[in-house]
Amino acid sequence: MRIVKIIIIIHLVILLAGCWDRRELSGESVVTGMAVDKGEKSKYKLTIETTEAREMLPNTASGFAPSYVYSLEGDTIAELSTKLNKGIATHPIYSHMYVLAISEEIAEEGLIGFLDFVDRNREMRDDFNIVIVKKGSSAGDILEVINMFKKSASLKLAIQLETMEKDYGGVPDLKLNDFVRVYNDKGQSPVLPSINLVGNAKKGGNVENLKDETPEAQVNVDGIGVIKHGKLVGYASIKEVRYLLFVQNKIKTTTLSTNCEGDKKFTYEITHSKTAVTAKEINDVPTFHIKIKTGGYLDGIECIENFQDVRTYSKLEKKINSMMEKNIKEFIEKAITEYEADIFGLGEIFRDQDYKHFKKYQTANNWYDGFAKSKIDISFEAEIKRGGLRTNRFNHSR
Repeated sequence: MRIVKIIIIIHLVILLAGCWDRRELSGESVVTGMAVDKGEKSKYKLTIETTEAREMLPNTASGFAPSYVYSLEGDTIAELSTKLNKGIATHPIYSHMYVLAISEEIAEEGLIGFLDFVDRNREMRDDFNIVIVKKGSSAGDILEVINMFKKSASLKLAIQLETMEKDYGGVPDLKLNDFVRVYNDKGQSPVLPSINLVGNAKKGGNVENLKDETPEAQVNVDGIGVIKHGKLVGYASIKEVRYLLFVQNKIKTTTLSTNCEGDKKFTYEITHSKTAVTAKEINDVPTFHIKIKTGGYLDGIECIENFQDVRTYSKLEKKINSMMEKNIKEFIEKAITEYEADIFGLGEIFRDQDYKHFKKYQTANNWYDGFAKSKIDISFEAEIKRGGLRTNRFNHSR
């Protein structure tokens, strides 16, 4: 019995010693966003955003700034991340970071130097967004613009990217772990969302900006930046991003508009989409068949049509199909000629389905040669299942 008591006491002592590494919350700062610019006196300028929890909640907010933005220059991001107490009194915590913003200038020079730090750092999770900030503003400016919907600039941008991806397909759902995986692939080049700042960042950081119906500054999603060999080589628009996501089978919902008669338009709301890609080398040419099947409904039409006639739906579907096959083909050509990079991941599909012939490109470490000479066939199939809540249009004769 005595031995049992001793064992119990020992276990209790072990359990009670679990606070050896505790930290008081009052001595911590939660970093929600980080931005990297080119420094004026050093290689990098690091900017972080930390939030004030009491100002984020309506029942405890007292009207003060909801977040704090601080910048520091140095030669490595690792050095700067541990040097922030030069201006911040509390210990920064990086495990809840939402956004890493990178200036266009840094992206053009090369990302891998400092991304290696954030990938290795054990305090940072690998599920935050990485964005490229277009010229015209610094990456640090993005963290200063607060918004009435989300008082934290980083949190607002993270939700903005997520909503844009789900509702329209204007940006890919890319986190740090996705970027690292694609960067290491032999048959694909990575992309990153691009954003720009409209207005004055200093005024956008004023608390009054939360109360203004027309804010002094606004951060807009702009499309994607294409990365090749770790460097930014070009941009694609929001509309072009959808063509990329259609090929990658990553479109959730979106809307497509085209002409139904003359300059009159109609809109097709896609509720589901599925893409199948087959790849095989034929006569020394990588050959791809991309088949995209979509379903949805009519979401508005300017032309007078008889929707009790099934041929009407067929006619509109053919117009959508023709437009999308043409646009996707043109964007693939743009990737070949302008970016010189396979951002679609066709090389990875080719590797999975015809590794015997992909090996020669993998050995030479240059899939672009195969991508540039590829034969790509695109089939887009739209199915308009219904005309919304109304069958025919309003009667213009009345």
